[in-house]
Amino acid sequence: QHYFIQSILSLANLVNMEALKAEHEKLRLEKRAIDRVTEDTRTKEIEDKRKNADEIEALEKAIEDRKELVASLNEKNKVLQSSVSIIVKDTEAKKAAQEVEYDEKRRAKQKFQFLESKLCTKKVNIEKKCDQIEVMNLQIKELAEQVEACKTEREEVKRHYDDEMNREGNIIAKLKFQLQTLDKKVADRQAEHEKITAKYNEVKQKGKDDLYNKDLLIQRLDFDTTRVEKSIPRIEADLVLLEKMATK
Repeated sequence: QHYFIQSILSLANLVNMEALKAEHEKLRLEKRAIDRVTEDTRTKEIEDKRKNADEIEALEKAIEDRKELVASLNEKNKVLQSSVSIIVKDTEAKKAAQEVEYDEKRRAKQKFQFLESKLCTKKVNIEKKCDQIEVMNLQIKELAEQVEACKTEREEVKRHYDDEMNREGNIIAKLKFQLQTLDKKVADRQAEHEKITAKYNEVKQKGKDDLYNKDLLIQRLDFDTTRVEKSIPRIEADLVLLEKMATK
């Protein structure tokens, strides 16, 4: 009977132990799942803060660039506004001078046209009284002289045109050469700038990555240390209870 009772108790303890083991495993898995979520959240916080820091830096740089652009445009606008005022005043002054010159030359032209008309009328009236053959010979001589004068004027105008075009052509050629030289310098500086910018971005990103990776390790060490620090008092308390249980 005693043996039977002991067997029943052993079986009960065995069943109870299995239930306790099952509960222990359930809690262990639950704790592990919770810890994994906690660790993932902490890691995600570090990663997201890094992304946010990059975005904040980019936005701050964009804001500074816009501020510099606004300041630059403000200065350019001031210069242009000042230039507009100067051009308006200069144009008004030149227009006033043109009006005076135009009026003077218009009056002079009218004066000479009136005199020319008067002389032509007088000439025609006199020619009517002269021998027509002699008049025609005189007109031919006058036209021949006018033709030669026109030829001389044509050559002078053509020569003046060629001189002006050559002078301005030389100016344009020099300016084009200067522009080509500057274009090459700009291309060289642009290529150099792109190369330096790429190096800058590479060094900057590498520095960020190195710091981030080490910082991640440091923070994980902090997390693990905090977990161990919290675990030690619990283990010590369990030891006390276990020692009391062992002495019973």
